[in-house]
Amino acid sequence: MSLQLGEAIKIVAQTKIYLLYRTLVYGAIAFVVALFLCVLALIGSIFGGGAALVLFLIALFAGGFSFRLLREYVLYLLQAGHIALITEIAEKGGLPPGISQTAWAKEKVMKYYKEVSVLALVDQLVKGVLVSLNRTLFNIMNVLPIPALEGLSNIVQRIVNFSLTYIDESVIAFTYFTKNENVFDAAKSGIIVYCQSWKALLKNAVALTLFSYMFVILTTFAFLIPLGALAWSLPSTWALVKFFLFVLALFLGVSAKWILFDPVACTSTILTFLKEAESIKPDPEWESKIEAVSDKFRTLKVKAEEMTRSA
Repeated sequence: MSLQLGEAIKIVAQTKIYLLYRTLVYGAIAFVVALFLCVLALIGSIFGGGAALVLFLIALFAGGFSFRLLREYVLYLLQAGHIALITEIAEKGGLPPGISQTAWAKEKVMKYYKEVSVLALVDQLVKGVLVSLNRTLFNIMNVLPIPALEGLSNIVQRIVNFSLTYIDESVIAFTYFTKNENVFDAAKSGIIVYCQSWKALLKNAVALTLFSYMFVILTTFAFLIPLGALAWSLPSTWALVKFFLFVLALFLGVSAKWILFDPVACTSTILTFLKEAESIKPDPEWESKIEAVSDKFRTLKVKAEEMTRSA
């Protein structure tokens, strides 16, 4: 296992502007969440905790939908631009001199994906294929042959599914790396490369996912200290407010992961993926194996053929 965290941190440090953008986006989300929790606390003090709880549950559903929209139209473009910069630095050791990182990355994304909806479609198809592969062809228990884990296979599989985020971002990086403007075909080839080196890639991704959980615990604890002190100073009758302060600490801990840890984990996985890709030529035999277990891969292949014909 080679996470190359030191190299990943150095690369991310060269893209500070995107760390700032992530901070602004997720900071704005955290502010909205904090404001909403204040409103809920006020409603709870007037109408009772039951009313606040009902609104809280409704907000969870509506917030999930809103976050998906935000992801598709803002975060996809932000992340794809960041990946373009990371790939360029990983491949060439640095960025072209005198460029605006934002303008350069946006131009690179639009050159390949043309519009955000195409980027979102590719990402969703790749995610679907990776999940199918890891449920059928690959068994993480063969990578981590620890007897104690056998009874925790469902939990381990969930961790694996979370880790696929880093791998699907590496498939996006592979598109830039190969200079293939048929993004569906590049994604198809990237998936085949993953299949041919899945053990090394998945071990790294799972390790990074476990590190991310530890990071969230530490950052949440850091936010719990001041917010816990505030909750401690409040009257015992303000139980609902104390609960919402706890929820806010949890959300801020997760937001810190999104802002600080995820770019490093993404870069680490990209470095491993590109290193594997340099020594691997996609094996056509894998194409039929993947088609047999994933309808999304078949869709990806059809889209690639359509783009080839239109070109």
